[in-house]
Amino acid sequence: MPRVVGIDHLVLSVSDLARSKDYYAKVLGFLGFRLKYDMGGFAGWSNGKTLFWIAQADGAGRKRKHRKGDIGFHHYAFELESRAAVDALGAFLEKEGLPVADPPGTYNGDDQYYAVFFHDPDDMRLEAMHYGPAKKRKRAKR
Repeated sequence: MPRVVGIDHLVLSVSDLARSKDYYAKVLGFLGFRLKYDMGGFAGWSNGKTLFWIAQADGAGRKRKHRKGDIGFHHYAFELESRAAVDALGAFLEKEGLPVADPPGTYNGDDQYYAVFFHDPDDMRLEAMHYGPAKKRKRAKR
């Protein structure tokens, strides 16, 4: 039986390709992705394991704004290696003036689920998260 070994890529349709390329170049660049493909109406970034693509929406698609509750895309979550990485992304977004919907913190009533939520220029919801307990700090010896 065939077995899925990962998700190769995701493509988001965007209303303004140039504006979204600038946005994703900043955010994905901070997350260790590099622009690998720039093909007219498409652009794709890679971190060596995952591809993340954007594509220019067609005329009909640009007539209305993305709404999270519609059928289709709800949000995309990047899994990060630590809570500190989530905090670093949150600080980067703030410094760059990029919209943060929900700041770094625990969510879903689960002390181990730590995330920051943010929106791209088309108001598509993105998330960076880490699942695991907060590291205990060592007490200083007196």
